Amino acid sequence: MSKLITAISQAAAIRLRQRMQPEGGAGDKLFPPTFADPKPKKEGEKKGVYSFETRRLDRESVDCVLLDSVASQANRLEQIIADAVATGLILPELRVDFASNFPEIGEISVLSAPHRVFDAIFRDSVVNGKAFSKSPLYDSLAAANIRNANAIFENAPSALLFGCWDSTGAAGGLGNKFPRAITSELIGVNASIGETRGGVRNCPLSIVSTATVQIHKKATKTEKALDWSLATKASDMETLKPSEINHGNILVGTEFTSKDLINADGKIDVEYSKQGGVTVDHALQISVISINALKRLRFPEASGTASPTRDAAAHRVLLALGLLALTLGREQGYWLRSRCGLVAEGYADFEMVYGDGRTEAFKLTAAEARVEFDSAVAAAKAAGLGWNGLQMLTPQPKLVELIKRSRELQALGKVEV
Repeated sequence: MSKLITAISQAAAIRLRQRMQPEGGAGDKLFPPTFADPKPKKEGEKKGVYSFETRRLDRESVDCVLLDSVASQANRLEQIIADAVATGLILPELRVDFASNFPEIGEISVLSAPHRVFDAIFRDSVVNGKAFSKSPLYDSLAAANIRNANAIFENAPSALLFGCWDSTGAAGGLGNKFPRAITSELIGVNASIGETRGGVRNCPLSIVSTATVQIHKKATKTEKALDWSLATKASDMETLKPSEINHGNILVGTEFTSKDLINADGKIDVEYSKQGGVTVDHALQISVISINALKRLRFPEASGTASPTRDAAAHRVLLALGLLALTLGREQGYWLRSRCGLVAEGYADFEMVYGDGRTEAFKLTAAEARVEFDSAVAAAKAAGLGWNGLQMLTPQPKLVELIKRSRELQALGKVEV
């Protein structure tokens, strides 16, 4: 019997706890993602800091640092699925084709749109000659809920696995929500704060700071870099150092922040560099596919009659899709960003977790997960569930014009995020 069939009928979740080390080996620095400083020294300062927290591991309090968030991991797993689709995996999917207007954008898939099937990119596109938001396809998606998720399963099943919310539809913030059933994050365990003291970027042209340049006082940020000239005494010009247009030697400074620590003598305030990296005992990936969450989804017959067979078949497909993403991701490797590449300490087993807390370990490769997925899809089709393949949309003219206008303003340096 397939592990997935056993899991759907008996287990509460499947999890993976994968230990890793830096590509440079134990003790090598890692550079976590940065987040807005909650206590900036200057009002409006946007310099990033790392996300530290204390976690309970093996019944002990351990200082940990976030290496990759749940949201970031979801995006990475969706990209892994998109790559599999590009090499032959058949998966129902919506895409918007921007290639004729913006070749560099190409196609935007439900696997890359921020809000998945309910993203504004789809809302402001056209399908089968109709605005998506006024099409039968959208009506079926908007009507879907946990009691009848057929429409989303048939057109974009990944949205049921990773979660979606129709927040901008006719019901506004009351639109139907589908919580994510898969979560994954990476943390650095027993993290020590690194240090950096900046440095100097040496100029190969030996341009010195006293060789001043000038730009027009009303120049935009982009014009400063492109339309400078050697300094004169013109009244309508502003004098700059070459470093302000990225020439000459540039001193790279270091921003500092502080962290409250508790020791035997009470709380102390320790200052450290904001972006000096960290060292950790090991990195830990914690990935969970909640079968209990999948079981909340129902897939009745067209007549509305409940069908436990259809329910189980759809749950099996979604579970198989999650396992395929996790196994492909593990075999692809864990390069998160510059100076944050990780390698496994041997591949950990997956664990089937039962409601009473019992666990059963099992091994699974990406090739085996692909076989499980194909088998699950075949069973779903046999149970009468739809599987619509690729549906291509085109952007509405107003969306095309919005992109063009945004690029024009960006070229003028008039950009706010």
